Amino acid sequence: MKKWIYLVVLIFSSQIQALAQSDMKTNQGFLFVPHVAYNVAGGDLKNRFQNFASIGLGVDYKFKNNIILALDYDWFFGDNVKDLGIFSNIGGPSGTIIDENGDFAVIQLNMKGNYATGNIGYLINLPKHEPNTGLLLSVGAGIMQHRIDIVSSQVTIPQVNNGYEEGYDQLTYGFSTKQYVGYQYLTEKNKYHFRVGIEFNQGFTQGRRTWDYNANKSGLQKRFDSTIAFKMGLVVPVFTKKSEDEEFFID
Repeated sequence: MKKWIYLVVLIFSSQIQALAQSDMKTNQGFLFVPHVAYNVAGGDLKNRFQNFASIGLGVDYKFKNNIILALDYDWFFGDNVKDLGIFSNIGGPSGTIIDENGDFAVIQLNMKGNYATGNIGYLINLPKHEPNTGLLLSVGAGIMQHRIDIVSSQVTIPQVNNGYEEGYDQLTYGFSTKQYVGYQYLTEKNKYHFRVGIEFNQGFTQGRRTWDYNANKSGLQKRFDSTIAFKMGLVVPVFTKKSEDEEFFID
C-alpha cells in the first residue's frame, strides 16, 4: 500500500514544475490537486474494514472573492478486511475452502471503493497579503461506494466465481456528505504548492446485493459509514488571465 502512495507523490512532484504557472497574475483560476489520504474507519464501516488508504484528484476553480467550487474523486484500497469468515457456509470445519482439485484454496480479500463529491469552500487568507494561501474550509456531497474484492483462481474455485462472487462481496453505496478544514500553501515565491488537512465523511449507504450468501439473508440493509481522512496533496495552479493582464517581453 505504501509503495503506491510513494509512487503517486513522486510522479506528481516531478511534473508539478512543468505544469504549474509560476507567474500568478490573477487570483482566480483552476487548481488541480492530486492527493493521498489515510482514512480512519468509523460507523458501520469499521465493522467491515480496518483503516485504509486512498488516492485521488481534486479539480477546483477559485474565484477572486476566494470562493472555491470543486469536484473530488478518491479511490479506496487496502488489504484490511476484518470479516475473514465470509465463506463460512462453504468452508470446512477449519474455515478453509477446498477447491475442485481437493486442495486448500487460496483466497485474498481486499477493500475497494470509490468516493466522488461536489464541494463548495472558502479560503481565508493567512497571511492576508497572500491571496491564494490560507485556511480552506469546505463542505460537499456525493456518492460513497465500497465492496470486498475477492481475489481467487477462477478455474479451481468455482464456489466464488462465475457470478457467485456477488453474493459475498457486500457491495454498498449511497449518498454521502463531507466537511473539510485544511491549509493551502500557494505563493509566487515558491514553485512547490501543497494542501494538507482533515476531512470528515458521512455515508448514508445501503447494501446493494439482493442476497448475502454467507449470512443467508437479504443484503439490502441500510448503513452509516463514516471516515476521518488525513489528506495531503500537491496543488497545480492554472490561473486565468484577461488579455490586458498579459505581459510581453522583447530580447
